[in-house]
Amino acid sequence: MAVVVRVLEEAGQRLVLRDLGTHHELLLGQTPILSSKALETERAFGALAGSLGAGLAPTVLIGGLGFGATLAAALAALGPEARVVIVEKLRAVVEIVRGELSHVAPGVLDDPRVELVQGDVSEEIGRRSGLDAILLDVDNGPGWASFRTNARLYTQAGLRAAYEALRPGGTYAVWSGYPADAFLAELRKAGFSPSILPLHERGVVRARAYVGRRPG
Repeated sequence: MAVVVRVLEEAGQRLVLRDLGTHHELLLGQTPILSSKALETERAFGALAGSLGAGLAPTVLIGGLGFGATLAAALAALGPEARVVIVEKLRAVVEIVRGELSHVAPGVLDDPRVELVQGDVSEEIGRRSGLDAILLDVDNGPGWASFRTNARLYTQAGLRAAYEALRPGGTYAVWSGYPADAFLAELRKAGFSPSILPLHERGVVRARAYVGRRPG
């Protein structure tokens, strides 16, 4: 039985955090946008920061805080000189990660390597340059945006903006909970060298990272 833990209001929208016994869900209206049910693939995705970011002091931008699992795994995989910019649209999500679900990724936003930006990740990418890696975990995949405005991230204009924000040799990756192999052609068209990395949950492929490397 679902128990309502907290009700939040933001930008005229109602968000509900529910405890389902085995896991928590955050609903926007009637639609679940976050779940703690299966975080292993998000941790695997975050850990990519250690292999995608180059050098001793990489700068990595992560789009989407979620419940903090992706960010926590990225920090664990990166060294002490790394810098991680985490971009989250919803103030409510930040409050939950610091509050009711702080046990999922304890103290993750207090790490001195972290810069929290509350805003639109597409706009933040447009302001950046010289990034070593961009990890996007803001949607269920490139064809299933949680917010209508997120869809522009996966257009050619959005992909080119990400390309320009990366240093030569930098890497862009998108978490997807479903097969979206047609996205490889979009990455290639934007100038990336594309690939797919499987992400496992209890030994089974439950998600994928669609990766594009900027040549150079």
